[in-house]
Parts: sequence; C-alpha cells; structure tokens
Amino acid sequence: MPLVSDPGDHVVASAFGVARPMVGVAKRTTWLIDPDGTLRKVYPAVKPKGHAAAVLADCREIWG
Repeated sequence: MPLVSDPGDHVVASAFGVARPMVGVAKRTTWLIDPDGTLRKVYPAVKPKGHAAAVLADCREIWG
C-alpha cells in the first residue's frame, strides 16, 4: 500500500488542510483512499498507540 511523504515543503499537508507551518509539522491525520481516488475514511487527531492496528482492521473491512 503506497504511503505519501511530505518532506519539508508542506505541499501535500497544505493540499489536505493539515499544514502547520509555524509548528513545522503537519497535524497527525490518516486518510484511506481508493486506487480510483475515492476517500474511504479519515482519522483526524491520530494517537500513535493502536492506530496502525485500527487502520489495518479498517483496510481489511473495506478491501478484504
């Protein structure tokens, strides 16, 4: 599954509305997006503990 990185220029974070240039890092947010570009789920204000397991479970539910 592809992941997107936004090293230093905040272009991706700005496009998704999560840039915080004064802080220097984006808001922790995860999006599940179909290959056709359909947004399937958004996880705002991500807490690291347990997040990967929750995303994986949702991926399995959505895509099998």
